[in-house]
Amino acid sequence: SYGQFAGKMVRAELYEIQKADLGRKYAKVDRRSIEPPPVVVLRLFEVDPVTGAEHEIDSYHDIVSPGFLCSVDLLYGSEGPMPVASDSSESQAPHPQNYHAGSQNFPGNASNLTNNLVGSRLVQPCKIELDGKKVIVFVFTDLAVKIEGIFRLRYRMFDLFAMPTDQKMLTIQAEYCGGEFRIYSTKDFPGLPPSTDLTKRLAVFGVKLNVRETERKRKKRGDSDDLVAMSSIQPSHR
Repeated sequence: SYGQFAGKMVRAELYEIQKADLGRKYAKVDRRSIEPPPVVVLRLFEVDPVTGAEHEIDSYHDIVSPGFLCSVDLLYGSEGPMPVASDSSESQAPHPQNYHAGSQNFPGNASNLTNNLVGSRLVQPCKIELDGKKVIVFVFTDLAVKIEGIFRLRYRMFDLFAMPTDQKMLTIQAEYCGGEFRIYSTKDFPGLPPSTDLTKRLAVFGVKLNVRETERKRKKRGDSDDLVAMSSIQPSHR
């Protein structure tokens, strides 16, 4: 391959560090993103071609990432297609799974629902500090779903500048199937919780998203769009 990893064997891995929990069914006049915004972190491992031993790259500070892209698909949750009763309890999502590139074993792979997923389905990465280290993350800030049900997201990562010299098509570098979330009807939507600490941190690093300090619920009376106002944090620029 060519690019910053030319002459090296590098394995990429994605992991969902923040999954969506819920969302309100998309409508053209009322588009509501799933919350909290899904976030996956990219990890890179250099592999010894002789022994197969691998170690994670020491520092991501100098990794050049303009060619990195992450796409997302919508899949059914573990229960498959089903109506969601308004009084049903929250389901416990199974532990997310990581898959090697090229795997076809994703739950719900045969029932790809991506046409029902609205928003930026292909995003570039950003670098933030997390637990005292620089990391590369992909943030999906504006995804919404057109139908009700329980779903999960499949993430796929590509590197535009690491195409094998003997191939003409991009290779999927890493794939990951995330945790489950629920899409409610407007009538049954319970409202939005306060923003997570990670969401607030992303805003500080300049990611454009809404940040709520308090819970945002529907008022008991009035229109479904008559919501309690939310407070915002303005991101600083670094």
